[in-house]
Amino acid sequence: MNKQKRYDRVLHILKTTFTTELGLSLQAKMSLISAVLHSEFDHWVFCGFYVMVTPELLEIGPYQGHILACTHIPLGRGVCGMSAKEKKTIIIDDVKNFPNYISCDSDTKSEIVMPILLGQEVVSILDIDSPFLSDFNQTDKVSLKKITSLI
Repeated sequence: MNKQKRYDRVLHILKTTFTTELGLSLQAKMSLISAVLHSEFDHWVFCGFYVMVTPELLEIGPYQGHILACTHIPLGRGVCGMSAKEKKTIIIDDVKNFPNYISCDSDTKSEIVMPILLGQEVVSILDIDSPFLSDFNQTDKVSLKKITSLI
């Protein structure tokens, strides 16, 4: 099945769930999003969220993947910290070529990181790691934006 169809299925599942289960917390929505995405794209090494706990620090939130994830990431450090600081989605085709990269899992080859904004403030970061080079593109960026907008 192609990537877009997989994302369409994820979006449908999440929209249905969030409509049926009204009043879900931010944490519950992040948990469900990471679980459904990781289930559909089971080759991903990590699929989850980091939450802003101070204006300068991200902390691990709900995720699916390997047990050893980075627990704290300072603003401006690594892909997640840069995404939070710049308030923009970052796609990395080869993590070895990203300056200031924080390696939380040696299996990661490419990554997409997307900030979750409440107004103009970053409240969380969606972080997805793949064991394949250049695994992410505009299809991922657009689809993940639709999915995270459900939060």
